[in-house]
Amino acid sequence: MGLQIFLKLADLCEIIVTFLGKVAMACVLGVIFVVASNVLVRYFFGTGTVWTQELEWHLLAGVATLGMAYTYQQGQHVRVDMIYKPAGPKTKAAIDLAAAIATFVIAILICYYAVPYILQSWSGREGSADPGGLPMRYALKAMILVGFISLALQAFAEIVRKTDILINREGAAG
Repeated sequence: MGLQIFLKLADLCEIIVTFLGKVAMACVLGVIFVVASNVLVRYFFGTGTVWTQELEWHLLAGVATLGMAYTYQQGQHVRVDMIYKPAGPKTKAAIDLAAAIATFVIAILICYYAVPYILQSWSGREGSADPGGLPMRYALKAMILVGFISLALQAFAEIVRKTDILINREGAAG
């Protein structure tokens, strides 16, 4: 019964991560559009702009930072399959639990160490160093924090779910 509240929290974490994953997917479409536009403008008009080139990597940053937790949630992250694949459900849950704990700790540490870097950028309203570049680089740097908080949320959800499997699932032999 005590784990039920944590399972509800895990559900909430996964709703947030799913939403951010959809935002990352929208960023992928944005990257495709911006890159295609840059190529066509360069090819037909022989010109380009700094801000559109910067927009490409701003969108790619959204793909990477917001997409990592969603990728983890969907089970598309890297595993050592020669150990994991032949394992039983309980062994897989134990491996996943250890990985989720490590992921959670690393995500929290990155958040902790990123905060001063991000605050410095926000306090100076950092923008592009290039003339004609995008003015809100500080917002881009904040994506580091958003991305790793979402990764920590997903790792928390995994910790709860794998703990539930190890504790409560009698039918899961391993």
